[in-house]
Order: sequence, then structure tokens, then C-alpha cells
Amino acid sequence: MEKNTGSVPDNQPMEWTLSKPQGMKALEKQVGGGHYKDQPIQHVEFCQKNKIPWCESAAIKYIVRHRKKNGVEDIDKAIHYLELLKELEYSGE
Repeated sequence: MEKNTGSVPDNQPMEWTLSKPQGMKALEKQVGGGHYKDQPIQHVEFCQKNKIPWCESAAIKYIVRHRKKNGVEDIDKAIHYLELLKELEYSGE
């Protein structure tokens, strides 16, 4: 692979570096709306700090955004992730 000699650091994907204004933190940026960024604490930040696994994290994501994005569709998605969690973790009980 050829060494990058432009302004893009070797360890950064080209798309990210080109779309991210200089000095902007990743939590300050949202692609496609403001339904996460406008929250007092972002979903990703909450889940990372609390080490919340995937199914729980996905359910929380849809619950948090349903009023600002897809309404009942997001509630249905949250329910689906909780059903997956129940099936994957408690099916033997």
C-alpha cells in the first residue's frame, strides 16, 4: 500500500478526515440529522461509559430517538432488539 503524503493521517479513513472540520470532536458531528447530537448526553456516550452490550444499546438508541425521527417504527425496532435479547440470553430458561 502506498504511503499517504497528503493531509490525511495514515490512521484515518479518507472519508472521515475530509468531512470532519479541523478540530471538531466526533461527538460534535452527526451524519443525517440531530436526533442524537441534540440530547444532553448522546446515546453512544451513555452506552460506552456504562459498557452496555449491543442488543440493549440498540434498543436504547431507538427509544431515545423515536420522537425526533421515525415514531412508532423506532419503537417497533426497540421491541425487536429486546425480543432478540430475550431469545438469545434467556431461551433456555
